[in-house]
Order: sequence, then structure tokens, then C-alpha cells
Amino acid sequence: MKKYILPLFIICVLLMPAQAKQNIKQNPVLNVMEQELNREFKQLKKVKPPVYFLSYQITERDNFYLSATLGTINYEKIIKEAYLDTDVRVGTPELDNTHKIKLVDADKLNNSSNKNLFLIKVSLTDENALKNALWLNTDLAAKAAQEQYQKVLNNNKTASTRNDTSADFSKAPKTPSKYIADMPEITINIPELKTEMENLSALMKGKKFIFSSGVDFYLVRETNYFVNSEGTKIKEPRVLIRLSYQINSRNKDGMQLSRTNSYDAITMADLPSQEKIKQDILKSIEELKELQNAPSADTFHGPVILKNRAAGVFFHEILGHRVEGHRQKDDDFGQTFTQKVGEQIVAPIITVYDNPTMTHFKGIPLRGHYLYDDEGTPAQKAMMIENGILKGFLMGRSPIKNFPNSNGHGRKSYGRKVVSRMGVTVVEAKNQIPYEELVQKLKAEIKRQNKPYGLIIDDISGGFTNIDTYSPQSFKVQPLLVYKVFPDDRPNELIRGADIVGTPLTSFNKIIAAANDDTLFNGTCGAESGWVPVSAIAPSLLISELEVEKVNKTYDNLPILPPPSAENNSKQEVK
Repeated sequence: MKKYILPLFIICVLLMPAQAKQNIKQNPVLNVMEQELNREFKQLKKVKPPVYFLSYQITERDNFYLSATLGTINYEKIIKEAYLDTDVRVGTPELDNTHKIKLVDADKLNNSSNKNLFLIKVSLTDENALKNALWLNTDLAAKAAQEQYQKVLNNNKTASTRNDTSADFSKAPKTPSKYIADMPEITINIPELKTEMENLSALMKGKKFIFSSGVDFYLVRETNYFVNSEGTKIKEPRVLIRLSYQINSRNKDGMQLSRTNSYDAITMADLPSQEKIKQDILKSIEELKELQNAPSADTFHGPVILKNRAAGVFFHEILGHRVEGHRQKDDDFGQTFTQKVGEQIVAPIITVYDNPTMTHFKGIPLRGHYLYDDEGTPAQKAMMIENGILKGFLMGRSPIKNFPNSNGHGRKSYGRKVVSRMGVTVVEAKNQIPYEELVQKLKAEIKRQNKPYGLIIDDISGGFTNIDTYSPQSFKVQPLLVYKVFPDDRPNELIRGADIVGTPLTSFNKIIAAANDDTLFNGTCGAESGWVPVSAIAPSLLISELEVEKVNKTYDNLPILPPPSAENNSKQEVK
């Protein structure tokens, strides 16, 4: 199975909600959810086979989107909707309907897409309509869970024994979570914002090498309502403000080229000035123009510096999905690190943990932040690697051997089923040095290995990783800006079309030094539980051996005619 991370285009930021709490009994949506859950669960736990756990999650979305291209607003949309997810567990925590079935055609029985088949839209303004939706959806989900549980029982009579025979669901917490916060007020001067976006997007006009471009604005306001049969009751708002741009081109040999950037904020006042964004766009345009004429990368194996943002994605892809707890007991996954707790898996200078309770890094909002996960468990700091030694895993409420409890990392997007996922991943390194010294160490390593050059990976677009047993346990990170670095005083040379590839156990132990320039990467990660916002913080890293291969490219020729905006601009200049 491939896992993906996208840094700029499919994005949202989870920010700290207003901390003022109110009497939970005064929230009408939670009241209705709790009342109907108690009514349903009282009867369902008596049926045969019994329902032992029930939860409702409602995701309310109130979002605003705006897009501009070549000086004109071309898209504007407001979304107001709410979705209900119902989770029913039949049997016992030791063995229930979620237990994976091991058969040749098990995918059909396991719902391998991980979709919640009982996701429905609901109204939050009509109490009776909401109650009816909760009742009907619970009935359908309970019957399906009972049917699935019987299949699990039958399968267990003939299926082989799993390597990890842990329970299917962890025990209820001693104290159920209870939390409520109100959505903060967001004020937007829409006419002013439209004018700014028109002016910024107009900077891409008149360039023959730019094929497509745009400036996008997102205001995402989502409220998560959650109740379960253990007494958990949560209302947590999540807010996003992001302004971003993208500029795309293609080389004459068919290679796709792009430059992007984004700006996250809590309030509109936190966004950078229009002049700052303008200068960034002009710089990106020049970089894209340079990429047009840059030589194509060759295959390479040797020393590489991963600049801080790229290093964050590197650890996300190689480590992140492989330390998600539920994968350690699923025999369909590669389980790269399952048996390595207490062993060194990374260079001793590296420590890695995931802490979703962090809200900002150097004043920038962390979009992987949340207070409660999608199982109602408080977010917690989870230590994964300490001084190079594997310490533990990211855990939801699917226990594994020696790790029976959740550490608040059960996550999903609405309409999906929860699995353990990353939030805010932090890579720390000992003995950090200034970046300039790291570059000198790179040159020394090039000489030591007798290589003609090394590489600096300056910027990335994302990546993916294979983690199932049917594929090689490999990864790929897709850079946008790559420079050749020579061991002498020759200037760095920009190249295009290089992908970082490799396997985790080999790559991790090749880290030999780190700079003191820790930087934030905000992105969105895709896996079987949907797209979730994530953050990664890391310094620039020097890796003694890393492999680079050429990217796949299209076979399209360049357009016969230049873009209309470039042609019109030329005519105006002649006049």
C-alpha cells in the first residue's frame, strides 16, 4: 500500500481552539447525540451478539474558498454541511467485528478501502431530524456489525494464527474525556482580499514558459462533535487560514516543472504583507525559468544534504507510517520495525517524537496540531526514537504486543475508519552546526568517497512509501529544487528531474551530521483513513549515501503557440 503526503495543494491547518470552556450540558448538538446514543446503547448491549461499544462523530464544515488566475478571480465557493460517522463494535474488546479476516478474498469482507459505509449528511438545526438520522444510521450499522462479527468467528476457526494476538480494542479510559470550545470569530475583508489575489496572480502574466498558475485562499472551519458509550463528550473546533500560489511549466523534453509556496495563519492579520508574497512569487518565477534550462539529473549514489523541509518529509515518509501502531499486528504490512524496539535503527545523534499538543513553531501554526484524536483520546507526546534507539509506536485504540494503550494518535477524515497516524513529528539532532559548516562537511565527504559531486535537496513537493508485504519496503521523495555541489570552488549547479529513493533501514543509518536550522513543513498525508493534516520539524541533514533516480516524464511536446497572456503582453510592449 502506498502512503502519500502533499505539502501545498490539499491542505488545512489545525489550530488551538478558544480555551474558554462552557457547561457541556448547554450544547444542543452534543445533548442530542448523547441522548440518542444512551437510548440506542441501552438496548443494543442486550442483543445477541451484543453491541459493546457505540460512538457518534459529527463533522461540521463551514468553509470558504477563493482562487485567482492571471489577474482575475475565477473561483469562489462557500461550503456549509455536516456529516455523521457511526462506529459500532459487536462482541468483546478481545475479539470484535473489526478483526481482520484472513482469506483469499478477504478484501471484500474487510472493507479494505476503510470507508465508513454509514456516513450520511445531517442537519444540526432540527433536533428531531438529527435524532432520526442517528437512530436509523445506528440500526443499519449495528446490523452490519453483527453480520461481520459472525464472519469473523467463522474465519477464526480455519485461519492461521496472527503473529500478534492482541485484542481488537483497548480498555476504556478511567476518566472519559469531556471538552468543549467555541469556534473563534474570523473577520475577512473579502473585497480587499480579492483585489490582493488579483494583483498577485497578475504577476504570472506575460511569461511564455508559464503554462498554468494561480493564487488560492482557504478558510476552513470544522467542528468535531464526538460522544461514545464510555462517557466521552467533545466539541473541538479546528481552523485553517492559508494563502498559497502555484506556478507550473513543462520542459521541451516533457518534464513537468513547478514552484509553489504557502502561508498559514490563525487570523488574517497574521498573513504576510502583499509585498512579501509578491517578492516570493517573483523569486519562484525566476527559479522556474532557471529550471527550464537546467540539465536533467543523472542517476546518483553518494553524499546528500537534505535541507530542513526536505528532511521533515524524509522522516515522515520513511519512519512515520512504519511506526503506526496498528500496522505492527497486521501481517499484510512489512512491519519493518515491529521487532526492533530497544534496538538502534537510526544514527545515534537522532531523536524523533510526535507531539500533536504543540501549536506553533517559531510563530507559525502547526497544522498537525489537535487536542483530541478521532477516538476521543487526549493527544499525547509519543516518543518513537531516542538517541537512535526505537522506543515505541504511534497508538490509537488498536492495541499491539507490549503497547496496550492509546497515546492519542487515532485519526481519520470524515467518512473513514480510524487508524493510528502522525500529527506533529519532531526530529531533533545532537551536535548541530551552522549550515555553512554542514556544506563544508558535504564537500569533504565528496572527496572522501572520490565522487565528482554531491547534492543539496533544497525543496520538495511530497512523496510516497510502500509498506505492505506485496511490495518492496521502499520510499520515494520528490524534490523540486536540487543542486549539484562540487568539492572545489565551482558554484552549485541547478538540475531538474531527480527523485530520492531507497529503503529505510539502509538510509537511516547513513545520517552523519545536522545543521542548527530546524524548519517546519506543513502538509497533508493520505492513507487508508483519508487525508489528515500533518506537520514535521527537522534540521538540515547530511547523509553519506543516498540514491537518486530520474523522474518519470510525459511525452508531450511544448505548445505550438505561446500562452495568450504572453502574446498579448508582447503586442502591448510593441505599441
